Amino acid sequence: MLFYSLLKIWNINDLSGVVAVFNCQGAGWCKVDKKNLIHDDNPGTVTGFIRAKDVDYLSRIADDKWTGDAVIYSHLGGEVVYLPKDATLPVTLKSKEYEIFTVVPVKELSNDIKFAPIGLIKMFNSGGAVKEFFNWRSNESTNVTMKVRGCGQFGAYSSAQPKSISVDSEEVEFRYKEETGLVTVELRVPEKELYQWSISIDF
Repeated sequence: MLFYSLLKIWNINDLSGVVAVFNCQGAGWCKVDKKNLIHDDNPGTVTGFIRAKDVDYLSRIADDKWTGDAVIYSHLGGEVVYLPKDATLPVTLKSKEYEIFTVVPVKELSNDIKFAPIGLIKMFNSGGAVKEFFNWRSNESTNVTMKVRGCGQFGAYSSAQPKSISVDSEEVEFRYKEETGLVTVELRVPEKELYQWSISIDF
């Protein structure tokens, strides 16, 4: 009896991790003939799971107060899932299907706000665009500032709706989905190559 599993490949960014998941069952590399051989023409659907621990060293890029909670963003599905410590997210893929997940350690801000910078959500490796993160607190407000490279739709998870968002000190429109916590803003094409936008979010 054969037991099939999903193939997972991970990598790490400055502030997040990325996991690519594949259903590549039904074929394999033959060491003798030096080529891929089909051994099952119809391998069918495979179900597995993803978790924050799939990204080795994720704790090294999280802050000292990280509880183990993470936000998972699926590139193809476009879904945001808050994953508590040691929890798993089921993944079901048909033959030759794949999905790419951005895995972001959750940051706990003041006023019980939880936040996770996902990145440019239309990119395969969304989190690769986020280069720096800062958190400022006062008695009246909380601010997070991020350095982000690239253009397109930037997304982050926030447990509370922001009061305002600025890009390079210019206030911009944003969207917030209360049911998922996804907040998004549009970043235009920068004039300079490798330019890093300064995104500031006030709560």
